[in-house]
Amino acid sequence: MPLPEKYSGDEDIEQFDGWLHSLLRWLKINHFTGPECEREHIALTAMYLGIKAKTWFNDNVEGINRRRQVWTFKDVITGLYDWFIHESSIQDTTQKFYSVKYTTDGGVYGYYHELQRYASRMIHEPDSYTFNTQLMMGLPSGILQSVVDKGVTAEMSVLEDILYMAKSVEEGNKVLRRYDEHRRPGVSNSSHPVHVALPSHPSPTASQPVQTVVYAILVNYIPVIATSLQLTKSSKLLMVS
Repeated sequence: MPLPEKYSGDEDIEQFDGWLHSLLRWLKINHFTGPECEREHIALTAMYLGIKAKTWFNDNVEGINRRRQVWTFKDVITGLYDWFIHESSIQDTTQKFYSVKYTTDGGVYGYYHELQRYASRMIHEPDSYTFNTQLMMGLPSGILQSVVDKGVTAEMSVLEDILYMAKSVEEGNKVLRRYDEHRRPGVSNSSHPVHVALPSHPSPTASQPVQTVVYAILVNYIPVIATSLQLTKSSKLLMVS
């Protein structure tokens, strides 16, 4: 079984999230869950830290001259986050949010998920209008024009309707391209519009309250830890309930 990645201590929120996912997944698979495994959680965390992060751990969690005597697993994770993930790092996700591009390979849903990925990491999550506007502005002009022509806009429509219509137009365009590729030589390009079955309505997570990334990870993997936490929008991570 692959071992968890090591967190180097770099100021990179995506690296931190990836490491935390890996660590918690490994703990879950190996049945290190529940309050009776608290000491094992902390000891195993130390094993998967790089030099900078391990130095922080040794000085603050296990050092002889440490100021704080008692640490929980949650305290260690949030302590690492607070020490290494600075506000400037989180601000980078804001720039990435506004830089996400639509790609043919990813399509409408891939584009949406990239936007959602960075939105969930921002200090101040964009409101629904800002998110919907960014989503629509990044669509290819052909898809955007068709969506707007059908009366769907960021101002008047909910996210589900924007995704539903954009995906429908995207699928219709794919059908038209396939027809054009197989069109016999000499056949006129003028034809009746192609009608395609519309996809079912998606249920995107962006329409739900977005949880702090680390909180969501802990909820998913170690419920007993998550029950002692509560999310606060004013904090960049977590607070003890």
